[in-house]
Amino acid sequence: MARLRQAPRSTGHRIAVVDDDPDLLASVIQLLVAEGHDVRSAATPEDAVALARSWRPDLMLLDYYMPGGTGAGVVRAVREFDSLVQVLLVTGYAADQPARKLLAELDIQGYHDKGDGPERLLVLVDAALKHRRALDRMVRQRENLQHLLEISPELSRLQPVRDLLRVAIGSVGKLLNGGSGFIATANNGLFLIDDACEGVSIHAATGRFESCAAMAMLTNEVRAVALAGLEATEPGAHPNGYIFIPLRTRDGARGCMVVQALSMPQDSIEPCKLLANQVVQALENVALYERATIDVLTGLYNRGFGCQRLEEVLRLGDRAANESSVAMIDVDHFKRLNDTYGHSAGDLALRTIARAVRAACRTTDVVVRYGGEELFVILPATNGSGAAVAAEKIRAAIAALQIPFDEHLITVTASIGVATSHGTDAASLLRRADEALYQAKRLGRDRVCAAEAESVERAA
Repeated sequence: MARLRQAPRSTGHRIAVVDDDPDLLASVIQLLVAEGHDVRSAATPEDAVALARSWRPDLMLLDYYMPGGTGAGVVRAVREFDSLVQVLLVTGYAADQPARKLLAELDIQGYHDKGDGPERLLVLVDAALKHRRALDRMVRQRENLQHLLEISPELSRLQPVRDLLRVAIGSVGKLLNGGSGFIATANNGLFLIDDACEGVSIHAATGRFESCAAMAMLTNEVRAVALAGLEATEPGAHPNGYIFIPLRTRDGARGCMVVQALSMPQDSIEPCKLLANQVVQALENVALYERATIDVLTGLYNRGFGCQRLEEVLRLGDRAANESSVAMIDVDHFKRLNDTYGHSAGDLALRTIARAVRAACRTTDVVVRYGGEELFVILPATNGSGAAVAAEKIRAAIAALQIPFDEHLITVTASIGVATSHGTDAASLLRRADEALYQAKRLGRDRVCAAEAESVERAA
């Protein structure tokens, strides 16, 4: 059952040929390979079923009479696990009544009399493969529509815009999965918005783009794709190896999703346009939520929401007898950075730091912009030693950043104070974390300091 060499001009179709006559088998294989098909063979019913199960061909040419069984038996066995494979029964008995009855009794696409010659066989093969392509398109369309229905509640859920857009980027991968050019899932993706006042900015990123906070941090080829997507009116593939999905928000801003992929299947264009429309609607639905809970510059939760969430975490911790912690973060010498490079550089640094902190945290942690260059992280169900480990991971992630701005590479460090709840309320916990932060500053910055334990009765 060895794999045979493919013709240089491959059609991409897989055909299994099953016959116990080696001479006839060889001639049919030669005919199909010359047409550019990928061909494998089997000589027994058992091998034919095994080949169909492991290789999943698009089309099977089955000899009707074989030692140990018939093509009809193979069809029945294959249909138990593959409903899409096209089947042509091949027989040397064109007038044999059972063979004709099989067209009605079995799920097959036709049969071929070995005496009719190769040209008729190729006509039948072409027709069967055309039907298979149509079936594949229908299956992909159904799967795409099903995915859009399934993802709709997730897109409609109240959540930060950044989280919503990450869901949208991941959805693109599922819509493209029917295409052979798609790379893994949408692990590498960007969502960009071109605002008339603020210019092009990255609103969400996944995979290797996770740390990219501004267009300047993208490679030239990715920037070219993004700009092409913002100008486009239809989803499409870019020669650089990416696909783009443009959208227009109702307030006039242009948006674009960019995902790494080699090609874009034609039948994925309409579903991607539908997804873009869903995203626009979802953006409008979460706009009020965003204004109330999210810091515009960094995309982190704002102070009001963060303090409220901390109170909830502490109450839940009390019920479960779990400690929770807070890490208070302050960027070292931030005023010097602003004075040296300007406030645009300071804003870029804060966005990049926010993204690095979020990436260094668990999904259950809550990252908050406290004010200015100060952030804090809520660490649910985390004791003092665990909080110190988490804070050190955050500190190292910030210290490792290299932020391109104009012709400069900006590096930053941060001081972090950690405090753990011992029956304290949110305000007391934040105060102790802030005191530990200033201790880290006094000791030389770029370090983590932990607050001493303090027991305060919680308010009822």
